[in-house]
Amino acid sequence: MHQGALLIVGVGGLGSLWAERSHSRCSRFSDLLLIDADENTFNGSPEAHCLHLDASGEAKGAAALPMLAKHRLNEGVKEIQPLLDNAELVVVLTCLGGGTGSGAASEFARLARESDCMVVSIVGFPFAEQPIRYQLAEKSFPELYDNSNVCIKVSLERLSWQSKERKLDWKKGAGWIEELVEGLLSTLAKVGKINLDLMDFKTIVEHPGEATILVGSGPTNSLSEIVKNALQSPLSNLEVDGAKGCWIQVEGGPDMTISHLNKVTEEFVSLLDSDCQVLLGARSSDEMIGRVRVVAVVSGLGNL
Repeated sequence: MHQGALLIVGVGGLGSLWAERSHSRCSRFSDLLLIDADENTFNGSPEAHCLHLDASGEAKGAAALPMLAKHRLNEGVKEIQPLLDNAELVVVLTCLGGGTGSGAASEFARLARESDCMVVSIVGFPFAEQPIRYQLAEKSFPELYDNSNVCIKVSLERLSWQSKERKLDWKKGAGWIEELVEGLLSTLAKVGKINLDLMDFKTIVEHPGEATILVGSGPTNSLSEIVKNALQSPLSNLEVDGAKGCWIQVEGGPDMTISHLNKVTEEFVSLLDSDCQVLLGARSSDEMIGRVRVVAVVSGLGNL
């Protein structure tokens, strides 16, 4: 892929944090765009293209007003249009429930689709204890879903619970978010042992229905347990048994063999629906010696 074909976009404060951390893992073959009403979000991101939704300097923010955020995004779209013209795949990371994420994310996804980009949105849903934010998230999700090729829900409640087990900060995605983005982009950038192209990925993710993230890792000699853990820990509360499509990225060290790949694939497929369409990508990295990580996008789950 040409330079700029892969674009990571963070919308809102939490989405921008996820985007920065994801980009740090794959900056060699992706660009980064941050969009927010709070200029402080852009501190510490010298490599990022930034769109400040309060560029007037009036410090209005977007509060919980999605239409205001959408309006301000359209006011500044000329600044980011060259990025969209150059991109083929856009990964949007955001959290719904606030004004910026709930308004600007869906509008950006729409603009990206109009520019012939494929759009993958990874969307955080607020805690149930935040009823007003949760209600706003539910109201705004369908528009983002419709403007994306695939839209993956991430339950912040579930993320927080699983992060405690990892002893990691849920606000930083606890490793799952950046692992998914890195796995996806590194495969499509063709830096792996087994490469998939964008059309392969599109075939999987465009199965009708919802999608979720599956992530599992562990020692090379515990492949069955790695797959089992991945299948039991989706970041949204969805059953994956009836999945119609599955994109699997397997990462290991230089010691990872074809036998390891075959075993992971067989274990994974055996636990999914018999007619599920599965595509496999694989890559190796020195820091994964003795370990294997599985990252998967599972699609065609239930209804919106």
